[in-house]
Amino acid sequence: MNIKHRHFIQKSQIKELQDDLLTQYDEKFVNQIFPKKARIELIQTDAGDTLYAVNDVLKLWKSDEGYIPVLTLLLNKQVEMKTIVVDKGAIRFVTNGADVMRPGITQIDPSIKKGDIVVIVDENHNRALAIGKSMLDAKQMEDKNSGKVVKNLHTIQDDVWKFEKAFK
Repeated sequence: MNIKHRHFIQKSQIKELQDDLLTQYDEKFVNQIFPKKARIELIQTDAGDTLYAVNDVLKLWKSDEGYIPVLTLLLNKQVEMKTIVVDKGAIRFVTNGADVMRPGITQIDPSIKKGDIVVIVDENHNRALAIGKSMLDAKQMEDKNSGKVVKNLHTIQDDVWKFEKAFK
């Protein structure tokens, strides 16, 4: 993935972006992404991806599933998100891009709604493994014994992760 086009966005566009994010996340999340004095750069890649860097730090990726924070923000505990905890048997699969299956989950944030973007963490170290999209409400996940419950969107193995490492 290479940069095709990049430019800083205007203040009016920042407000539009923040309002768009508020349809998907709460105000606390938006404030964690955008500090008061923020220079926001829109980056288009040759793969068709749109990414946003805030004060020269890659923070968001716009995918078909919505706005996804880059995994580094979660690894560095710079943003808080609804969480799914998986057992150590699921770690290898999740980090390689597999969707999260119900038997591998040990804890579910009760506030999760279908369609929410969530962070997937391991149970031993509480370390972010991936970012996914909930396929069910928390209660529905609790009631299930098998099947996919979270669609995996972003891991340390994917193109966005590799692009972020090269961006720094």
